[in-house]
Amino acid sequence: MTLDSTLAAPSPHTATPNEQFSAAWWEMRTAEELRDIIKRGFAGGDAFQGAVAEAERRAREATTRLRQEAAIAAAARKRRWKLIAIGALASLAVIALAAGIWSAL
Repeated sequence: MTLDSTLAAPSPHTATPNEQFSAAWWEMRTAEELRDIIKRGFAGGDAFQGAVAEAERRAREATTRLRQEAAIAAAARKRRWKLIAIGALASLAVIALAAGIWSAL
């Protein structure tokens, strides 16, 4: 093996551009790293586009999660109000029954 072939051989630790900007690579970036890449603007090329896409994906996931949590909370609130209404009606029925019995005496 010559020096030229040794220098030209790719290292197994260097990432190709396709691996660098893969979905897994973007998922490993922190929000601060994405924000820094986005701040560089369109000059970043593929990095900018990938960072924007990843930030949008995370925002969609967060929005979906928040909507699911809100739907669960709304269902629990509705169930609680329903129980309160049933309790109030039952209380009124007991009061009316007691008043009817009292007036009959």
